[in-house]
Amino acid sequence: MFTDKLSELRSRYKSDDEIYHDLMQFKIREILLVATIYDAFILEQEGKLTELIFGEYYQLNLSSAPRVTSVSFGEKALELLDTRRFDMVILTMRIDEMTSFELSNKIRAIKPNIPILLLLNEYNDIELIEDKGDRLQNFDRIFVWNGDAKVFLSMIKYIEDKINVVNDTRIGLVRVVLLVEDSIRYYSRYLPMLHVEIMKQTQRLIADEHLDEVKKLLRMRTRPKVLMAGSYEEAIELFNTYKDYLLCVISDMRFSVNGVLEEHAGMKLIQYIKNQTEFLPVLLQSAESENAEIASALNIGFLNKNSDNLSHDLTDFIINNLGFGDFVFRNQSGEEIACAQTMAEFENLIKSVPDASLVYHANRNHFSSWLMARGEIQIANFIQPIKVSHFDSPKELREHLIEVCKVVHEQKAKGKVILFDETSLEEEKHVIRLSGGSIGGKGRGMAFLNMLIENRELFSVNPHINADPADYHYRHR
Repeated sequence: MFTDKLSELRSRYKSDDEIYHDLMQFKIREILLVATIYDAFILEQEGKLTELIFGEYYQLNLSSAPRVTSVSFGEKALELLDTRRFDMVILTMRIDEMTSFELSNKIRAIKPNIPILLLLNEYNDIELIEDKGDRLQNFDRIFVWNGDAKVFLSMIKYIEDKINVVNDTRIGLVRVVLLVEDSIRYYSRYLPMLHVEIMKQTQRLIADEHLDEVKKLLRMRTRPKVLMAGSYEEAIELFNTYKDYLLCVISDMRFSVNGVLEEHAGMKLIQYIKNQTEFLPVLLQSAESENAEIASALNIGFLNKNSDNLSHDLTDFIINNLGFGDFVFRNQSGEEIACAQTMAEFENLIKSVPDASLVYHANRNHFSSWLMARGEIQIANFIQPIKVSHFDSPKELREHLIEVCKVVHEQKAKGKVILFDETSLEEEKHVIRLSGGSIGGKGRGMAFLNMLIENRELFSVNPHINADPADYHYRHR
C-alpha cells in the first residue's frame, strides 16, 4: 500500500516553493481608521501610525506593510469605502457625528464582508461596552490600545489568519494555534506577544538555511496561524474544525459556557480535548496561581498571567512544544536519548534511534510538527496522516519514514544543480557545485543535459537512455 503511495508522491510531487506561493492569499494592504482628531493624534503619535506599523514589519522582516488612512467623520468613512478598496476598518469608541455602533451598522450594510475591529482608547473603556450585547455583533474582535504599535500588528495578523486558515491548512498543512481567552485587556497584551514570538522563531529557523531573500519571505507564509475563541462553544467549534492541524491549545480557566461565566470552563475544555487528542500540547493560563495544581493534575503546562516573566515563559513553551527547537528524541519514559539540530541530523537519527523512541514520537505526531516548522511541507504532509497502527512493525515504519525523506529530496534536486553537502554524494545522478558564483560553459551544458534527462523523459524517445551503460556498450559495440 505504501509503495503505491510513494509512487504517487513521485508522480504528483509539487515543490514546496510552489506551495508557498499558494499560501497567505489574503493580505491586508489598506486600513481605514475612523477616530476623532484627538484620538487619531494619540494613536498616530503626531501622524506616524503608518511608520509605527511599518517599523514593526521591518523589525520582523515582514513584507507588504499596510497603509493607514485616517478620517474623523463617519460620513467621510462611508464615502471612502464607496470609492476606494480597503481590507480592514478600525473604529474607535468616539467618532464625530455618530457612534461607532451606528457606523458599524452602516458599514455592514454596504460592505457586509469587510473585517471591522473596535479599538478602545484605554482599559477604562472596557466598562463602556460590557452591557452592549448585540450592538457588538458587527465587530470581528475588540482590542484596547496599550501604547504599543504591536497591537496593530496583531490586529492585522488576527484577521489575515482568520481568513487564510481554511486555504492554508488544506493546501500547505499549515499548523494552527488555538487561543481561548475572553478578556479584552489580557488578549490585547498577550496576542501581540504570541504573534511576535511565533514570527521570530520561524525567522530564526529560516535564517539557519541557505535561502535567498525571496524564498525566506515565502517560507514565512508557513508560520502557524493563531485563531482565537472567547467562549466554550466557539473553542469547541474551532477545535473540531482544525483538529488535524492543531499545534497546541492555550486556554484561560474562566470563560462562558452557554452564555454563563463558568469558573472551571478551561478544565472542562481541556478534558474534552484530551479525550479527542491525547498528546496535543496544552497550556493553561490563569491569574489564580492555585490553578497550577489543576494543570499539574491534567499533565499540561501552566502560565501565570501575572508573572513578571510572562514573555520568557511563553517563549520556552513555544520552543519546547511547537517544533521550533531542536528535535529531541526521547524514550517511552520521556528521557532524552538523542538530539537533531538540522534536517540531515534528523534523517540520520531516524535510521538509528531505538524502535520505542520512533513509536513514541510517531504516536504524538511530533515528526510532522517539527518538519512543518522548518517549511518541509511535502514530507510533513505525507507522514502526518500515517499512524503507527498502519504498519506491521516499527521496522516498516522506520523504512517508510526514510523512504519518504529520500523521495522528497530526490524530487527537490531533480534536474537541478545543488550545493555540495555531505549527503549529496550519496546520489550519483546529482550535479553538484562546490561553491557559489556563475557556472562556466561546460558546467552549464552539463546542468542543461541533466535537466533534460530528469524532467523531459527522454527515455520515451530512446529506451536505452536509462539502461545500464555497460550493458548498452556490450549490445552496441
